[in-house]
Amino acid sequence: MRLPRSLMTALLLVFAAGCGTVPHEKIRRIAEQPEPNAVTTAHPLATRAALEMLERGGSPVDAAIAAQMVLGLVEPQSSGVGGGSVLMIWEAASGTLTSFDGLASAPSRVTPSLRTDVDGTRLPRLPIRRSGRAVGVPGTLPAFKAAHERFGKLPWRDLFEPAIRIAEDGFALPPYMHGILAVDNAAKRYPEFVPLYFGADGKVLPVGSIVRNHAYAQTMRRIAERGPRGLLDGGGAARIVAAAQRGYRPTLMTEQDLHGARAVERAPICGPFLAYKVCTMGPPSFGGIVVLQILQMVEARAGAHFDFNDPEFVHLYAEAGRLAQADRRRYVGDPGFVTVPTAGMVAPSYVRRRAQSIDPARANLKPEPGRFDVVRAPLISDATNQGPMTSQIAIADAKGNAVSVTTTINLNFGARIMVDGFVLNDALINFSAAPKPGEYRANQMAARKRPVSAMAPTIVFGPDGRAVAVGGSAGAGFIVDYIASSLIEMLANDRSPAEALARGHISTATPGKLRLEEGTAAESLAPTLRAKGHAVEIKPMVSGLGFLRRRSEGWIGAADPRRDGVAEGW
Repeated sequence: MRLPRSLMTALLLVFAAGCGTVPHEKIRRIAEQPEPNAVTTAHPLATRAALEMLERGGSPVDAAIAAQMVLGLVEPQSSGVGGGSVLMIWEAASGTLTSFDGLASAPSRVTPSLRTDVDGTRLPRLPIRRSGRAVGVPGTLPAFKAAHERFGKLPWRDLFEPAIRIAEDGFALPPYMHGILAVDNAAKRYPEFVPLYFGADGKVLPVGSIVRNHAYAQTMRRIAERGPRGLLDGGGAARIVAAAQRGYRPTLMTEQDLHGARAVERAPICGPFLAYKVCTMGPPSFGGIVVLQILQMVEARAGAHFDFNDPEFVHLYAEAGRLAQADRRRYVGDPGFVTVPTAGMVAPSYVRRRAQSIDPARANLKPEPGRFDVVRAPLISDATNQGPMTSQIAIADAKGNAVSVTTTINLNFGARIMVDGFVLNDALINFSAAPKPGEYRANQMAARKRPVSAMAPTIVFGPDGRAVAVGGSAGAGFIVDYIASSLIEMLANDRSPAEALARGHISTATPGKLRLEEGTAAESLAPTLRAKGHAVEIKPMVSGLGFLRRRSEGWIGAADPRRDGVAEGW
């Protein structure tokens, strides 16, 4: 029997209270009451692990690493050391804004697309998505290590203590993970996970059942002692490759590919919105470009009226989203392989011109992308896959430092392959289909290339230069709308994060469609929007937002109410 979410969250918090060194009486929920140090993650145990590091004098980067290691244990369907992450880091004292790209990448040997086999035959879509062939070279650990070397304060090994402790002592099976595993024939769909999460009857364990993952604890110990090499040394790389040989098609990844994984430091991209400067992730993430374009286009045309209950405004918002999506599909790819006109795509002059093309009376379901001079042509429209299972971490401290991390293994449970207690990603599904002769796609697969991603960890700065909002979202290609709409609610309408994150979602991430979140007030907009020509679909939209907002000298925050997370501070 599934427990009510409110009761399950309370039980998780009680369990979390005994799993850290921060005195329980110091920790408070921060939906309305600001605290100097604040954390929001997708699970209470991860939030408490981060707060523990801050209590020890650690930096937000230290706290984020501890949170990620716990998330890989308690939310393995969404992220972990077998996946990829992008990090946005603000150091207030030096005024330094840095981002690290730790996305999973293609191995050194590839075919023209994931659905192209080594002999050139075309592979069926569904089986290949959950196979070893779809596994990308994990990048999460190199990215966190690079960030720690620059911004960490605590010893690296200390950051793994919460994950090791919880893996050995056990954690309560969360409602969100339970729902994913409770589908019909789940034991057949997820055979790798049966020993951990299923009973002798083949059914997923009840919500709240205690789960222990001793193999994960051992992996954490190796990484704590040796850094990212701990994942690969002592036969670790061989075990990963051997695991990825299983399934419908074996991986083309080698041990050398794994040892060659590196994080890339990238320049954040920023744009204006009202009196604020919004900074987020650049390519190969397309998410930041889309968010900045939407915000600027809406500001240019909204006339200071930002009401998501008004179908006229929602029409404007949807059209801005379609224009931004058209641009990213044409131009965005790994900047190590293709010239991406990033600066031009977010330049206010360009975005305002694009905004003027919006017809207030009629939807344009197939807008053309803007025109930019690029080195290689022709580029063709590219509608990529985007996996829904991702996680968000946002942390801010009393000194004004902040970190936003978005982290993923792509589809839920990635390639559905587990090794050494963690899950391997299926990130290679995010590359384009194979191009036809004479075509070139910005996001086509190539050796050691990173596929595009919607992930867009974001930090917003006020007129005084201080960080005023920190966050991001999970949720596949819909991430861009989850973030953009939340920022509009918080910055334009002065909503709290809790209010902004609870609002019904609206998205144009699916080409030609306008999706409204089922079971929310957004559904009531459908008749008017259909009359304007929108192809409206009403479906569930499980996001995974997490945002912190400065209030006076402290922070309030929220985790997405659609999942198991919590925002707390002290």
